Amino acid sequence: MKSGGGAASDLEELESGSSESSSGKSLPSAGTQGKRKRKSPRLSGLSKQRQAANARERDRTHSVNTAFSALRTLIPTEPADRKLSKIETLRLASSYISHLANMLLLQQQQQQQQSESLGGEPLAARQPCLQYQPILQGGSTSTAPRPICTFCLSSQRKLAEFEKAAEEVKNLKSKPTDPEMLTIYSHYKQATVGDVNT
Repeated sequence: MKSGGGAASDLEELESGSSESSSGKSLPSAGTQGKRKRKSPRLSGLSKQRQAANARERDRTHSVNTAFSALRTLIPTEPADRKLSKIETLRLASSYISHLANMLLLQQQQQQQQSESLGGEPLAARQPCLQYQPILQGGSTSTAPRPICTFCLSSQRKLAEFEKAAEEVKNLKSKPTDPEMLTIYSHYKQATVGDVNT
């Protein structure tokens, strides 16, 4: 036995079946046309809202991606065209900012030493991030392992390569012909001329 709800649906099926023509095509009944007209404006309103929300999301995503692209250009990486994910970009940016802060502290301390004429050896600029890490972390002297600053290591490696090449240039009797060595030679000559002038 069918419930009352089932009888109503059976009645609708009979009405739709009676509206079929002899060719088998169903003719729209007055009840179904009214339902479509009532739902149509509501659906189109929701559709427009959805399209507007999608457009806002596309704009937001585009602006975020543009900002990350701009940030990637400011972070030195090796190789220079290395692809970075968003999380890698944020981590490297944070590390680079810390590195620059450490370099600034080192430079300020060196200037202070020079102005006070304390004498002695100047601070080693090999890995300033390791030297100033406790200062930047609020003076904590924990036993946690020190983080390695990739920017300091990269600078240190480049400096070692430059010093090695400069030593080779120094031992040359004539001007080099290799373009890379020529660049190092010109930098070396400028550095030594600057040392002589000071």
